[in-house]
Amino acid sequence: MASLIAASLLFTATFSLQARDYRMSRLDVEIRLQEDGSMHVREDREFTFEGRYSEVYRTFPLDGAASFDNFRVFEGDREYTLSDSKQPGTFRIVSKNKVQELLLFFSARDVTRTFSIRYVANGAITRHEDAALLYYQIISDEWTKPIYNITARIYPPVSLPDGEPKHWVHGSLDAVSELHEGGVVEIVLDRLARRRFLEIRSLYPADVFHNMPAVSGDIRDEIMEEAALLVAEANRLREEREAKRIRREKRHALGRPLAIPTALIIIAITVWFFRKYRNRPTVSDVVGETKRLPEKVKPALVNYLVNGTTITANALVSTLFHLAYNGFLKIEEKQETKKVLGVSKEKKTLWIILDRAFWQQNKENLFEYENKLLSFLFDQKKGSTDQVNLKKLKNSQTKMHQFFLKWKKSVAREGKKMEWFDKKSEKGRNISMVVNILIMLIAVGLVVLLGPWMLIPLFISFVCLIASFFIFHRSEKGEKAYRRWLILKKHLKAYHFDSKIKDLDASAVNEYLIYGISLGLGSRFFKRLTRALDSEYHAGYFPWLYLYHTNLSNFGKTIHEVITTTGGAVSSYTGAGGGGTMGGGGGAASGGGGAR
Repeated sequence: MASLIAASLLFTATFSLQARDYRMSRLDVEIRLQEDGSMHVREDREFTFEGRYSEVYRTFPLDGAASFDNFRVFEGDREYTLSDSKQPGTFRIVSKNKVQELLLFFSARDVTRTFSIRYVANGAITRHEDAALLYYQIISDEWTKPIYNITARIYPPVSLPDGEPKHWVHGSLDAVSELHEGGVVEIVLDRLARRRFLEIRSLYPADVFHNMPAVSGDIRDEIMEEAALLVAEANRLREEREAKRIRREKRHALGRPLAIPTALIIIAITVWFFRKYRNRPTVSDVVGETKRLPEKVKPALVNYLVNGTTITANALVSTLFHLAYNGFLKIEEKQETKKVLGVSKEKKTLWIILDRAFWQQNKENLFEYENKLLSFLFDQKKGSTDQVNLKKLKNSQTKMHQFFLKWKKSVAREGKKMEWFDKKSEKGRNISMVVNILIMLIAVGLVVLLGPWMLIPLFISFVCLIASFFIFHRSEKGEKAYRRWLILKKHLKAYHFDSKIKDLDASAVNEYLIYGISLGLGSRFFKRLTRALDSEYHAGYFPWLYLYHTNLSNFGKTIHEVITTTGGAVSSYTGAGGGGTMGGGGGAASGGGGAR
């Protein structure tokens, strides 16, 4: 139970952390090239926020081929003001770590907002004698989130004749470019993965940028040859991808008719295991004892029986109380005085005290797991002691948990000797689990190979794996014992201790307390039991428990503290036209960004 609670808390915490997220749901870029080689850029970035956000940032490299200035920010018709106030509706520019960071401030929660960033970029165009080259990363690989619904348009300084400019898009095979009238290049891409770039490489007539200084030498032929190689490679990759898609569709078409028959075969295999190994014994009605224990079995073994060989923290706590009841231990409350800032304060502490002489005399009469518990508590490597502070157990959860894992195995060894569980069914359960695990692994491969229809047999194999646990069952002897203990458990759940406590002797009260823990009855049962015990009689009922103040309230709290502290210590550790190419990467970087 503690593990389930811990897992639930972990899931809740993880979900809470993941609840705050954002998505770049649209990007519209407009680049207007100027005759002097500068670029007037407008980026309309749409952010979809989940949770509260107050800042969007955009970085621009300071040491790259391009430089950036003249920043302006808009949201709709509203222009943000340049300010260091960090107030909503303002932006600021900070230079650090070789980047220029543009920060936008706002207030948003669970909403979609579109921010328009405008700036001037220089250095992405070089003019040669035969052509001018634009080589620019519209999206750099510094973005840590995928970007969706991308559209980019590059406008030349003047209207160009048909077929100009020659252009190529790099970074994604799925990017599609189209050349519009006047030489406007438009690029469209549905999604660009995180840490991937999208860049444009275009060749313009050299006189288009007549206000730029020219670099000596020609460049057109070199760029055309390199681009031809990239286009050929991109076409080859597209052909391979298309061939894979066709083969995948053929395999998936085969998976549909195979899914149901495969699932039925898996079910038939599991049914066969059930029919062969799950032959539960027929047991007539069992008459159980309620005033006394059904049989003389130690509490940890009862825990092993009623939980189907699973041993919980209750087994250890009930063993501790059982040892105390039988004279090996006593639990004593002591008053301690401590000075805090010069002021004396009294504090009650609980101690578990060992009668070492009695233990040595009766050591052979105890089970291995009982002696191991006493040795763990009182015979540590650093030396032996006859008393342990309960607070020490609470503060040693890691050590207690490691011990408990080994201790459970000792209890299980004794439990197997009782022959409460059918060995044939245990064998059947184990074989069925192994078979279904192998089937699940094969099914995972079939999902990859034959497509989503094979999720049906994968799910069925998982269900059958869970069902395999139910093949295991108790023997006739174990079923009878289980039912007798179940009768006692139901009896204790409904017993009115307030009116009937005087009908019980000390032995019965001790047994109810100890075995109630072992049976996992919970805090309500112990509250009813301790509330019913009259304060003047509790010492007679529990001679192994010494309280500093003899009153009912302290008695109930002490019992509860021992149970929760000891049990908790072991269980709680517990992102003309053409298609894109995959080459490139040498364009002038435009920086990254995100939201926070």
